[in-house]
Amino acid sequence: MAIDFVGNTIPNVAGRSLAILGQVTARPNFEVIFAAAQETALDRFNAELQKFQTADFGSSRTVLLRAKEIRLEGKFDQAKVFQKFSTTNRLLVKNILDELDALKILADPSTSAQFETSKTNILKTIDKLLTANISGLGAPDGIRDLRAQAVATIQGLSAADAASAAAAQTAIDTLSLDFSDKLQIVELNQQSVNILIKSYDRILDELDLQIDDVEIEERRAGIDRITALEEELARVFSILSLSFEGSLNLGAFVAESTVLKKELDPGSILNLFA
Repeated sequence: MAIDFVGNTIPNVAGRSLAILGQVTARPNFEVIFAAAQETALDRFNAELQKFQTADFGSSRTVLLRAKEIRLEGKFDQAKVFQKFSTTNRLLVKNILDELDALKILADPSTSAQFETSKTNILKTIDKLLTANISGLGAPDGIRDLRAQAVATIQGLSAADAASAAAAQTAIDTLSLDFSDKLQIVELNQQSVNILIKSYDRILDELDLQIDDVEIEERRAGIDRITALEEELARVFSILSLSFEGSLNLGAFVAESTVLKKELDPGSILNLFA
C-alpha cells in the first residue's frame, strides 16, 4: 500500500515541479518578448509623431486657395502703389492750385519781384507731379500733358507791365481750371483705389480663414490619430500583461490544487502515511 502511495505521489510531485519550473522560466521569456514588442510599438508611435510634427497641414487641399491668394496679393500690392501715386498727386495738385491763386495776386507791376519768386516755387511743385502710373490702375488723369503745358505757360508769364500782368492773370485762371479738372479725376481714382484695397483686404482675410480652417481640421485629425494609436497600444499591452499574469496564476492554482493537493481530506487512509 505504501509503495502504491509513493509511486503515485512521485509523478504528481514531478508534475507540480514541472508546472512551477514552467512558471519560473515563462516570466523572463515573456518580459523579453514584451519589451521587444514595446520597443517596436514605441518606434511606430514616434514615427507617427514625427510625421505629424513635420506635416504641411492642408497643403494638398489648399493649393488653389494659396494660388488665388498669391495672385490677389500681387493685385493688392499694385493697388497700394496706385494709392500712393494718386494720394501724392492729389496733394500736389491742391498745393499747385493754392500757389496759382497766390501767383495771380502777385501778377502786378508793383510786385513783379515777388511774382518771379512765386513762379520759381510753383515750378518746383509742378516738377514733383507723378506721371508714371506703373500699376496701370485708374482712369487717365492727363497729368503728364498738363505738367508740360503748365511749365511752359508759367515760364512765359510776366508782370513787368500792366498788359503782361493782365495776360498773366488770364493764363493763371486757365491753368487753375485745368488743374481743377485734373484734381477731380485724381480724387475719383483715389476713392476707387481705396475701395479696391478694402475689398482685396477683406478677400485676403477670408482666404486666410479658409486656409486656416483646412489646416486646423487636418491638424486635429492628426492629433486624433496619434491619440487613438496611443490608446490602442496601451490597451493591447495592458491586455497582454493581464493575460500573462492570469495564465501564471492559473498555472499555480492548477499545480497547487490539482497536481498535488496541499492537504489530505480528513479521515483519508492516506493520512496514515503522512
